[in-house]
Amino acid sequence: MTPSLPPGPHGNPLFGSVLSAAKSELAFFSELGRFGDLSTFRFGRKRFYFVNHPDLIRKILTSQNFVRTSLSRSLLESFLGHGLFSQEGEAHLQQRRLMQPAFHLKRIDGYGSIMSRFASRMLDSWQDGETRDISHDMMRLTFEIVSKTLFDADTGEQARQVNAAFTSIMRAINTEYPLYSVLPSWVPVRRWGASRRAVLELQRITHSIVQERRASSEDRGDLLSMLLMARDEDGTQMTDAQVSAQTLSLLFAGHETTANALSWAWLLLSRNPDILRKLQAELDSVLGGRPPTFADLPKLKFTEAVVKETLRIYPPAWYAERAPLTDTELGGYTLPAHSPIVISVYVTHRDSRFFDQPERFLPERFLGVEDRQLPAYLPFGAGSHLCIGNRFALMEAQLLIASIAQRFELALVPGTEVTTRALITLGVEGLKMTLRRRTPAS
Repeated sequence: MTPSLPPGPHGNPLFGSVLSAAKSELAFFSELGRFGDLSTFRFGRKRFYFVNHPDLIRKILTSQNFVRTSLSRSLLESFLGHGLFSQEGEAHLQQRRLMQPAFHLKRIDGYGSIMSRFASRMLDSWQDGETRDISHDMMRLTFEIVSKTLFDADTGEQARQVNAAFTSIMRAINTEYPLYSVLPSWVPVRRWGASRRAVLELQRITHSIVQERRASSEDRGDLLSMLLMARDEDGTQMTDAQVSAQTLSLLFAGHETTANALSWAWLLLSRNPDILRKLQAELDSVLGGRPPTFADLPKLKFTEAVVKETLRIYPPAWYAERAPLTDTELGGYTLPAHSPIVISVYVTHRDSRFFDQPERFLPERFLGVEDRQLPAYLPFGAGSHLCIGNRFALMEAQLLIASIAQRFELALVPGTEVTTRALITLGVEGLKMTLRRRTPAS
C-alpha cells in the first residue's frame, strides 16, 4: 500500500524542523534532498513538501495549477510592489507580454558597451596590491549599470536618490527576511518601518521619473522607454503605477542577483587557479588587451562556461515556493490544495544523479553543450516564470568577468572567513580580496 506521505525528517514534536532549518537552511534542504525526489517536513503544525527532481520541478513551474504561496507573494509585494514578480495568472502573462520587447535581443545588444564602459571606470580606480570588499564592489558596479540601462541615470541627484533608497530596501530585506518569514507583516515590529519608508521613497522617486518621461514621450534607449512605449495586442499599455512597480522589480533582478553571481565567480576562480589560467588565456587570445564588446561574446566560450558553472554551484535564485490550487498528484503522492511546496535548485544542481562530481567547479561541463541538454540546470527557472532578463544577466556577467579578469587577478586574503547569506537570494559576505594587476599576454 502506498504511504499517504512522502519520507522526511520527524523533527521536534512541537516545532517540527524549524530549529534544524534555522541552523542552516542550505544544509537542511540538502539533507531533505537525500530523502528522494519528493519529501516532507513540518514547520510547527504546517506541513511543507520539498521537490528535488528536475521533471517534477518543471511540472510545477510550467503548470498554471501551481502558484506562488500567499506568504511569498506577500513578501514580494511588501518589498517590490505589484510588479511582475508578485503576479500570477493572466495578470502575470499580460505584464510579461508588455515587458518582453524591452528584452529583445537587439535591444539588449546595445547595453553591452554600457557594461564594458562602467567596468573600465571601476577598474581605473583600482590599485595594484590593495585589498577590497569585492562583494561591495560588485553590488555598486551592477547598480550603476542597471541604473543606466533602466533609467538612463548615470550621475546626478536622481541616481543618488535611487541608490540611497534601494540600498535601504536591500539592507532591510537582508535583516528583516528571517523574521518576516515567521511573523506576518501586520505584527507590530519596530524595525519593519525602515523598509516601508524606503519602499515608499523609492516608489515616489520612480513615479516621478515615470511621469516626467511619459510627458516628454522621449525614447532615450533605456528599458524605461521601452516599458512606457509597450502595447499589448489590444492596445493596452501599462499605467504609471504598473511601470513604477516593474521598474522596482527590474532594479532588484538586475542588481542583487548579478552582483551575487559575480562575487561567487571570483571566489571560485581564486580557489581554482588552473581554471583562472584557462580563463585568462582565452581573454588574452580573443581580446588582446582591449575591452570586451558584445561582438566578442560568441568567441568567449570558456568565459561563458565559467558564468554558467558559477550559476550551477551558487544559483542566486536558490529557493522558491509554490502551492497547488487543487489536490494534485505529484511524484506518486497526492498533495492537498494550497499546501506549500519548496524548490531549491541549489540542491538539485548539486545532485550527483544529474551532474558528475557536482561539488567541483568544472566549467568544461558546459563547453559544446546547450542548456536544454542539461535538464537539471535551472538557474533562471522555467515556464512562464522563466527569468525575463536571463539574456541580459548572462551578457552582463560574461562581459564584466572578461573586463575584470583581463586586467586584474583577485586573490582571497588568507584566513578570510567567507559567509554564505541564504535569504531571498544566495549571497556571499566577507569577500576580502587582494588585487594583482596583470598585463595581458600578447
